[in-house]
Amino acid sequence: MKSTSLFGAALGALGFMLMAGRASAQSSGPIPAPAASTVNDAFQIARAAVKPELQTKVVSVYGTGTAAAIDKWYIIFYDPAVPSHGRAVLVDHQKIAKTYPANGGVTYAKDLTFDPAHISSEQPALSAAQGYAAKHKITYDAVHALLKQTALNKPFRWRVELLRDGRSRGFVYVNALDDSVALYTRPSAAKKAASSSSSDTGFADDVKNTFLGIGADLEEFFTGDRTVDQ
Repeated sequence: MKSTSLFGAALGALGFMLMAGRASAQSSGPIPAPAASTVNDAFQIARAAVKPELQTKVVSVYGTGTAAAIDKWYIIFYDPAVPSHGRAVLVDHQKIAKTYPANGGVTYAKDLTFDPAHISSEQPALSAAQGYAAKHKITYDAVHALLKQTALNKPFRWRVELLRDGRSRGFVYVNALDDSVALYTRPSAAKKAASSSSSDTGFADDVKNTFLGIGADLEEFFTGDRTVDQ
């Protein structure tokens, strides 16, 4: 009888433990995946890597991610202490992954910097690009989004590259101030504007020259080699 009662008590205790564990799992739920960050989130994280007087002087922001959200941001701050006057900070899933001198083959200008705190989110630009793609039947599964002031007298625009299976489907240029689509260029003719307007054509030429540097930065960052600006 004594052994039977002990056995019953053990079964009861085991059942209680299983029920408690199940309740705990239900209450805690699945562990959420790391959230994607907006450009403003990334800026707030990246600014800790540079001196206070440089934290609002950004040369460019470049994000990569899926069609729905961007999870990796490269932010170049103006920094006269390095030869190129640019210091890059990589923010990956809301953490600083690396900081390094931006050596894109250009010298970054102080008068072309901007304060990204004035850009609350890249989502309106991504939505505008998505709308353009849907209208023109362009399918894509990833984006590269770049914001850079190319010249003082030029429009301030996002360049959203649409990609599918790692191949470019073209570039949608979205005005940063009102989120309207300015133009689209095909991947094989990125330096040519879709419009015959001289201002748009000039902007496309500026894009080819000024975005060359960040393309070389990324190539060197991933491969250790540079061919983009050769």
